Amino acid sequence: MNILFGVLALLSLIYYVVIVVYTGIKASFSLFWLALFAVFAGLGLLFSLRRFRLFLKGLPLWVKIPVRTTIALGVLLFVVVESFVIYHMFEQPEKDLDYLVVLGAQVRGETVSKSLRYRLDAAVDYLEENRETKVVVTGGKGPGEDVAEAVAMRDYLVDAGIGRERIIMERHATNTEQNLSYSKSLIGDGGKTVGIVTNSFHVFRAVSLARKAGFEQVTGVAAPSVAGLLPNMMVREFFAVLKDKFMGNM
Repeated sequence: MNILFGVLALLSLIYYVVIVVYTGIKASFSLFWLALFAVFAGLGLLFSLRRFRLFLKGLPLWVKIPVRTTIALGVLLFVVVESFVIYHMFEQPEKDLDYLVVLGAQVRGETVSKSLRYRLDAAVDYLEENRETKVVVTGGKGPGEDVAEAVAMRDYLVDAGIGRERIIMERHATNTEQNLSYSKSLIGDGGKTVGIVTNSFHVFRAVSLARKAGFEQVTGVAAPSVAGLLPNMMVREFFAVLKDKFMGNM
C-alpha cells in the first residue's frame, strides 16, 4: 500500500510541475496537485510503519464502516459528476442559432490565451457557416490584462473575418455566472436560440448556469480543451459543479 501511495504522490508532484511549467506558478487550481502530493506522501509514510498498520487493523467496525462508506460515496459522487461533464464535452448545436455567447477566459496583455483562442476558433467556424447568427463576447478586465477580455475577443473575431456588426460586447463580467446573466440582458427575452461557446470540460456547467440565468433555448458549443491541462480542469470542474449546486446557481 505504501508503494501505491508513493507512486501516486510522485505522479501528483510531476503533474503539478507540468502545470506550473505550462501556465506559470499562479496556474488555476494547481495547488490541489501539490496538496494531493502531500496527502499521498504522508499516507505512504504512515503505511510504511508497522505500528500504524496494526492500529488500523484494530479499529472497531463502528469506525471502519462509516469511514469506508464515506470514501465510497465520495468516489461515486465524483464519478457521477464527471460522467455528466464528459457526456457534454462533445455537444454541438443545431444550425442557424440566433446568438452565440462566447465566455471569456484569460487574456495576457491584449493577447488571448490558448483556451480562449480555442473558444473563438469554434465560434468563427460556426459563424462562417451560419451567416445570420450574431455573437456576444463576454468578459471584463482582470489582473494582468491590458484590455477587457471582450475587447480582445472582438478584435480576434474581426481579424478572422467576422463583421463588427455581428459582434456584441459585454465588458463587465468577472465570472461565468455574470458572463451569462449580463449576456442575457443584452440578448433580451423572446425565446432566442443561443449556443454557449466554451471549452469542452466546461460545457455541462455553463449550459446548466445558462438555464438558471433564464435562457430558454440553449445548447453548448464545445471547443477543444488544452490537452495537458484537461485533467486539472476536469477535477476543478467537479468542485465547481458542487459549489454552484450548493449555491443554487444550477
